[in-house]
Amino acid sequence: MPAVSVIIPVYKVEPYIARSARALFSQTMQDLEFIFIDDCTPDASIAVMQEVLQEFPERKEQVVVYRMPHNSGQAAVRLQGHALARGEYVIHCDSDDAVDPEAYQLMYEKAVAEDLDIVTCDFRLVNLKKARVQSNVSEPGREIADILTGKVWGTVWSRMFKRELWTDMALPEGDMWEDVVFSVIATSRARRIGHMGIPLYTYYRRITSISFEEGLAGALKRWESLRKNVKQVLDYLARTGVEVGADETVWFKYRSRDPLIPYVQIPEYYRKWRDTYPEIEPVFLRTKAIPTETKFWFILIHLHLYYPWKRLAGVFRKPEALR
Repeated sequence: MPAVSVIIPVYKVEPYIARSARALFSQTMQDLEFIFIDDCTPDASIAVMQEVLQEFPERKEQVVVYRMPHNSGQAAVRLQGHALARGEYVIHCDSDDAVDPEAYQLMYEKAVAEDLDIVTCDFRLVNLKKARVQSNVSEPGREIADILTGKVWGTVWSRMFKRELWTDMALPEGDMWEDVVFSVIATSRARRIGHMGIPLYTYYRRITSISFEEGLAGALKRWESLRKNVKQVLDYLARTGVEVGADETVWFKYRSRDPLIPYVQIPEYYRKWRDTYPEIEPVFLRTKAIPTETKFWFILIHLHLYYPWKRLAGVFRKPEALR
């Protein structure tokens, strides 16, 4: 049984997967298995990965390639990866990103030494050739609350999980915040969680990813997925008796409105924005967890001044990747 299984979803990443695969196969940790899940990608992504693998003959026996029967989306792909995983711990790596060579060894050694169910790490966020380090640390006991508010990212590539935490994992709706669903459920099951305060992963924001899908159709698709996944998380927490604060719940629900904001000048989409979890409306401005700047935009949207304000400032909101 390998110590760590690495699950890598593959779909339309031909220009990027060589960088990702080379970083994976260069890991200092040897006791790994790499599970590439081909979501019926229409390009040569898998062939490119296999070409890179030729540079690392010692890794060939550690690589599994599984092709989905049909294009199924990121959430189903991640679950399929876990169904195949044999490692004591599992972690994900997106096939357009890169992981530091020593990342998995450091995270695994910490997990074993401290008897941890989850180890998180900081990461680098690269956006339009600009880079910054993103901290992903929570105070003990606030791990779930911090995911809900976005203080930390709920990404599965910044978390190494004990494999059994994913037993009977629910399938999220769509591919926006599918990792938030997974991370919240797994975190709620964990006994002990540790953190490595160094960046071990590089996340490349691409405007061609689902998080940046432009236009109204893309925004509506993201909004529908977010709305359903927020409900799935909150229903799970209520059903299992995991308590989170009222402020964090309000902020979590409000964040699902975000894809609609560029279109709130259109009455139909203003109403969709307002009617997404409408119960938060009366308490939103009194919610301490929500930043003042966000409350300012909330007021402008209700006064139908958001778009004029943006035009006046000469700044047009661009779709941003949602955590």
